[in-house]
Amino acid sequence: MEKPLFYAERFFYFFVIKIIEMRYLFPLVIAVCFLYACQSDKQTDDANTGSDSLVAELHPLPEIKKVDSIDMHFFPDINDQKVYTRFGVNDTAFIHSITFREMKNAFAVNPPCEYDTKFFCFADGQIVKTLYIAAQKDSCHYIGYIKSGGVAVKISMSDSTASLINTWRKNSQ
Repeated sequence: MEKPLFYAERFFYFFVIKIIEMRYLFPLVIAVCFLYACQSDKQTDDANTGSDSLVAELHPLPEIKKVDSIDMHFFPDINDQKVYTRFGVNDTAFIHSITFREMKNAFAVNPPCEYDTKFFCFADGQIVKTLYIAAQKDSCHYIGYIKSGGVAVKISMSDSTASLINTWRKNSQ
């Protein structure tokens, strides 16, 4: 007496016969690709762990989460960008303040002033982002940046951060 085939064996034989017939080859390839894509792990950044990891994932500018130094260019006249003074910062507390805390502030819609400072943000010796800062006028403080596609975004900046930037402006060379 012949032993009955289990469901898995029946499925296997059915599957092999259908592949041999080549009728279901395309859907099979699509199904295998889909399963592979669904099961592949998302590559994550091993260097970013701890409490800031969620903040970094939701950050409006993820490219600046690894900034380790900022080169500030202060312009006496923004229309003449050939004349400026510089000041470099690698203070992690200030960098964290600019790149995380200040970025959580509300958007500045049509601020009445123009930027007066450029921050060149570096990570591992490479410029990753340029921030445009307005800090001189008492009533107008913001951080601006360009998103992909050329969209200008401006975020309100706290008075204390603007005051610190203006202190560095006085000490710049």
